Amino acid sequence: MNGKLYFHLCSDGRDSRNFITCDKDYITAINIMAVAAANTDVSVVSFSIQDTHYHILLYGERPECARFKELFEKSYLHYVLSARKDTDSAVPDGELYTIGDDYDYLRNVAAYTIIQPTKDGKRVMPFDYRWGSGSLYFRSSCPVHLWSFSPTGEFLPEVSFGNLAVTRKRAILHSRSLSIPDEWRICGDIILPQNYVDVARFENIFQTHNCYRVFLSGSKRKDEEVMMRIADQRGIVLEDSEARQNCAKACIELFGIRNQRLLEPKQRLMLAQYLRRKYRISFRQLSALLRLPENELRRFVP
Repeated sequence: MNGKLYFHLCSDGRDSRNFITCDKDYITAINIMAVAAANTDVSVVSFSIQDTHYHILLYGERPECARFKELFEKSYLHYVLSARKDTDSAVPDGELYTIGDDYDYLRNVAAYTIIQPTKDGKRVMPFDYRWGSGSLYFRSSCPVHLWSFSPTGEFLPEVSFGNLAVTRKRAILHSRSLSIPDEWRICGDIILPQNYVDVARFENIFQTHNCYRVFLSGSKRKDEEVMMRIADQRGIVLEDSEARQNCAKACIELFGIRNQRLLEPKQRLMLAQYLRRKYRISFRQLSALLRLPENELRRFVP
């Protein structure tokens, strides 16, 4: 059975005000995303990276998408610590939201990930935004992409990753243990997004140029729907006393005991799934209640 679904992976800019501070940070974030895509069974369908947050549309099984998130954020954390010697409010803590089988909502999210730079006030159209995938879709058969030129307009030749020197490979990957296919193309210092972005899947979501144009134009109602879904899936932080009471009650219902700390890890995971389904408790609070790593909960709890 194919358990692959669409997921909206995004972060809250209030948590990472210094996520991106320069072009080098943007390039690093895009390259780390490419490395995460190459080392997980996940399709990156679309993305936009901004100075305080990011939006990525993924297609894959939940555990693999959660591993993509973990690789992306941990690698960026290592980069920030190396470059700035401090986390510096720079590392986003993203959330992975299930999109489900609502096709119109999927189109909303796909468009939402692309229009973010313009929507947030940047003086750029989505297809001209260098740090997103908007320039890849519904193009002519031989487009010249943004990354073929430096910010000053200088043409940059493409090279195969496998032809680079080891030191340059490591500088681009920001990793000694992870790599990308040798045939992937590099332009300047950027792993080109067309190596790993699933353009055909994105275009199939909209099917026609005109449908894509309509959803790109957006509306306040469509934006509000995305934000409401994000709020719903992010979960609720209850008062600690109420959360503990609900946890104890559920533990008795499922396992006949009151103390969740006596449960085996697999039983705690089952309890987490029940609490999440019934009370929409946030992952951070579930982690504290059940003494389970938050990243593991995100992998296996819807």
